[in-house]
Amino acid sequence: MLYNKLYRRIFNTDAVMVVCMAALSVISVYALFELSEHNHGYLITRGFSSRAVMIQALSVLIGIVLFLLIILSGEGLIRRLTPFVFIICFALTVLTLTPLGVTVDDDKAWLSVMGVSVQPSELLKAAMIAVLAQILSSSLRGLARYLLFFLVSGGCCAVVFLQRDMGTLLIFLIITAVMLFCSGVNKGLAALSVVVIPLVFSVAWRFILNSDQKARILSSLDPSLDPYGTGYQQLSARSAMTDGGLTGQLFSGSRDFVYVSSSHNDFILSFIAQLFGFAGVMAVCLLLAILIRRFARTDKKSRFVTLMSAGVMAALASQAVINTAMNLSLFPVVGVVLPFVSAGGTAVISAYAMAALTVTTQ
Repeated sequence: MLYNKLYRRIFNTDAVMVVCMAALSVISVYALFELSEHNHGYLITRGFSSRAVMIQALSVLIGIVLFLLIILSGEGLIRRLTPFVFIICFALTVLTLTPLGVTVDDDKAWLSVMGVSVQPSELLKAAMIAVLAQILSSSLRGLARYLLFFLVSGGCCAVVFLQRDMGTLLIFLIITAVMLFCSGVNKGLAALSVVVIPLVFSVAWRFILNSDQKARILSSLDPSLDPYGTGYQQLSARSAMTDGGLTGQLFSGSRDFVYVSSSHNDFILSFIAQLFGFAGVMAVCLLLAILIRRFARTDKKSRFVTLMSAGVMAALASQAVINTAMNLSLFPVVGVVLPFVSAGGTAVISAYAMAALTVTTQ
């Protein structure tokens, strides 16, 4: 009985979506393997080794298992488990603000588990999408629904803000806005958000962002303003993006890579450009575009799953666009990874979990 249920749900899963995720994961592990092989003496990036490749491959396997478990669970069980999973993920994220938290690049957003860094806010991202979809599809009416919605979303954003993780905070805000819009919010509230959002950014610039964060934003507009400081990383990434030519260095025999800090995570696309060339970058972008488009499908979905799909599409699409823009010096460096591709075990597992939410059935 269990086998038949699993068989039916797996083979009813969107095959195109599965192929795209698998292809992106293969590209990721292979690119990271090549990076570890040629990073002797940290010639390409700092702090990356073959151990990280093993963690990435293991994370993909865990993500696949979690993907299958969520599909097998079905909508009813997911609805019942969502509040508990959210509470656990939220509590783990709060723990990063205690002495148990680990600071990386000024962001106190990690926990260390058996020597492996875990970023709970990535798991919270998937849990928040599920619980917001549950609130918006619940029997609550009017003001009570939106108060609970903003209480949950605001709590998540507040914790991430205290972590100083501006990239994840931006993704959480985008998720909130898209899910609210897709829920059929009244036009007055939507119009109010158009006024409030610029006001929030103005207040953030004047009172919240520190000098380093402001410098990152300004250098993204023109990296040459500080070519040896805040603009160096994006200038290097821009150079790396053009270094690979059309087909890259994989088959040319050359392994003269440009040094780019964080080539394994935030700037993985710049390394893919060097390794596979423009063709490789376009392949990754095409796979992501197809994948995100599949998330937007609404056929045979309940309101709960439709809203989860909207949140997942908002999360992964915004991450893909922002990360690509970072690599092209079109957006500040805010620590947003490329879905399914960048090194980061928690982010990979979260991406597979979110993908599973979009194909949940009764």
